[in-house]
Amino acid sequence: QAAAVDVADFDSTVCGTAFQGCFPQPGRTTTLMPIREAIMNRLQYWRHDEFESLVGNFVVDVNAADRGGVRWFDVRRPLTGGPWTTYQQGTYSIDATHRWMAAVAMDQSENIALAYNAVSGSVFPSLRYTGRSFDDPLGLMTETETDIHTGTASNSSIRYGDYAAMGVDPSDDCTFWFTGMDNTATT
Repeated sequence: QAAAVDVADFDSTVCGTAFQGCFPQPGRTTTLMPIREAIMNRLQYWRHDEFESLVGNFVVDVNAADRGGVRWFDVRRPLTGGPWTTYQQGTYSIDATHRWMAAVAMDQSENIALAYNAVSGSVFPSLRYTGRSFDDPLGLMTETETDIHTGTASNSSIRYGDYAAMGVDPSDDCTFWFTGMDNTATT
C-alpha cells in the first residue's frame, strides 16, 4: 500500500485538463504543453548516513492564470524506519516566464540542483537552472537563475522539452549533470 505524505496545497490544472498547450512562444501561434499529469523524470533516491531521501518535481499553475512554475519536493525517512515525510517543498517561479519540464537531483551533501525549460511570449524555449545549498532556508531555491542555453527559435508542435534528466556524477557524488531539449530551429 502506498504511503500518504502531507504536502502544501498547489494548483495542478495549468492549461486546463485537456491535452493542450497554453505557454506562448515568440513568433508562433503554437503554444507549448506543460505535461502536468506526472512527476517528471526522474524521482531521485539517495541513501544518506541517517536517512533516505527522494527529490522530485512537476509543473503547477502559480497564479490561477496558467503560468507554469516548477513544484519541487524533498521527502525523507529515517534509516531506522518509519514513514516518509515532507522535509521541504517549494514552487520555483520568479517572474512571468513559464518554467516546466524540469529535472532535480540532490548530491551527497544535500545540495539540490533544479534545471528546467523556460518560455514566454518574448523568450524562445530555453534551458535554465537554479539550486540550493544544504544549509539554505528550507523550501527555497536560493541560487541565482542561470541560462544553460538561450533558445533561438520557437517550436512547431505543442510538445517540447520531454525527457529531461538530472544526475549526480558517481566519481565525486557532487557534480550535477543535466540533459534537456535544445531548439535552434522550429523542429
